[in-house]
Amino acid sequence: MKARTFFGMWVALLCICGFAGCKEEEFDVPTFVFDDNGVCYSSSVVPVSQEDFECRVVGYGWKHVSTYEIGHDGQCVPEDYYKDLIGIGPEWYYFESASSLKSYMYVDAYPAWGFMAYNYRLEEANRIVVNDKTYMQLLSVDGDVMRIVKYLGVHSDGDKIYGYATYRRMTAEELEEVQDEYDVNLSEVVNLTLSVKDNPVIVSGKEFEFDVLASNGVCVFEAFRDGYCNIITEGNHVKVELLKNGVKLTGSDKLMHCGISIYSTDEELEPEGTDIYDFDYTEIVLTEDKRLVSADGDDLYYEFGGMEVHSRDEYFGSILSRYSPVALLVVDENKEARYLRLRGGKIYFNELLPQDVLDSLAAGNGGDSINYKLELISAGGDVFQVLPFKVVYQKKEWRSEV
Repeated sequence: MKARTFFGMWVALLCICGFAGCKEEEFDVPTFVFDDNGVCYSSSVVPVSQEDFECRVVGYGWKHVSTYEIGHDGQCVPEDYYKDLIGIGPEWYYFESASSLKSYMYVDAYPAWGFMAYNYRLEEANRIVVNDKTYMQLLSVDGDVMRIVKYLGVHSDGDKIYGYATYRRMTAEELEEVQDEYDVNLSEVVNLTLSVKDNPVIVSGKEFEFDVLASNGVCVFEAFRDGYCNIITEGNHVKVELLKNGVKLTGSDKLMHCGISIYSTDEELEPEGTDIYDFDYTEIVLTEDKRLVSADGDDLYYEFGGMEVHSRDEYFGSILSRYSPVALLVVDENKEARYLRLRGGKIYFNELLPQDVLDSLAAGNGGDSINYKLELISAGGDVFQVLPFKVVYQKKEWRSEV
């Protein structure tokens, strides 16, 4: 860590010195132009032959000095492009051969200090082309100073961003230190891939196992909350023993990250002592003409209707913040479960009661019913309360005792 910090300071000093030494010269540049596709270039470059390019550019590392954004009018904005940017910095280059190029950078998203490897070719107007697209345009090489036009990104309005950049040739020692520092091959980074098909995962017992199918090294899994599970990792195989219902796991191989939520229908994992909320209904009726009505006979409207969750009068303040419900498990009598999100504290009937379930109920006898456990889930992912819910099929000749 100390070596990396020292190297960063050394890089900053080099850039400052380079900037101070060439700022005035750098703005003595031609006006740039944009083609119909928004690609920026200079039409007045002196062509560099392949032989000259290989002699003066290939085999060397090039460290960044400054970059200035090129405006729509073709003029450079007189302030370094990277001055106030957070989480992004300039690239350094190593032209490894006449066809192989490495770009060194820090990627804040991982985070990682690494490099990208490209195959390239030099084409007309000094364009360095990667994957049939112009990667940069070489403007000039004067001794150990190289100037280029390069693509930087895209503005929020979709306009491409191009910059006029100056680089200085590295010594062999500088290049070696950069290669040691930026040692992660970003060209080979893979997504962290698990054998888990569904997320969240719903299991019937207290154990769940999965495999890491692809990673960028050793992958470590941790529980979002202590005391909710035990994790045993053997190579790429992970076994989770649930201690409470609603476990969030985070996995990381230091470059890529992932998350898994695990729920169970095991009754031994059901919470106790948090009877904070009620739904509008604990029982509703399905009529013979397939309407949903309350026990009092009010229409509930299948397509657009639903029921809200309300806190009981004796609960308020911090406990409601801690146990604010955002989702629920719908567990039927066969311990089959579905995970549903609450929307504004409301669950809609057409999500809670699939049409095929209602059709099956309506095919039976008056007085038949389906029973659910509605298990409330907090923003932290844990199941904290279980509420009963019942749908009764009512034929004309049958009447509820309620």
